[in-house]
Amino acid sequence: MGKVVTVMDLLVMKAGSKTKLGLGAIALAIAAIPAAGALATAEDPTAGLTAEQVEKGRQLFSDNGCNACHALADANAAGSIGPALDGNGNLDKAHLVNIVTNGQGAMPSFGWMAEEDIALLADYIIHAKK
Repeated sequence: MGKVVTVMDLLVMKAGSKTKLGLGAIALAIAAIPAAGALATAEDPTAGLTAEQVEKGRQLFSDNGCNACHALADANAAGSIGPALDGNGNLDKAHLVNIVTNGQGAMPSFGWMAEEDIALLADYIIHAKK
């Protein structure tokens, strides 16, 4: 393995080919910053939920009986059998999709639901629990 070069190393490289390499690496690093920001935004599926998606997610929550077991204020749900969803910082989309699809413990599987409905339900819960 070669030597690890830090940004500071790149900034202090001397003249000649090392300068070209240093400047090229800096330019590449700077160009990557907007891409990294775009990826961070893409990971937050709830950032762009429309009012229609929120309403459909709320309806999926109610229609599938989530409100019987879980508390979620946005859905007027006060269930106490399963964990409360409001303010639950441990929830993320992948976890919710897995639990809704496969069930866990006392929670049954809802794997019969369409994948896009499960994804929207997960997005809605993440959006509403804030």
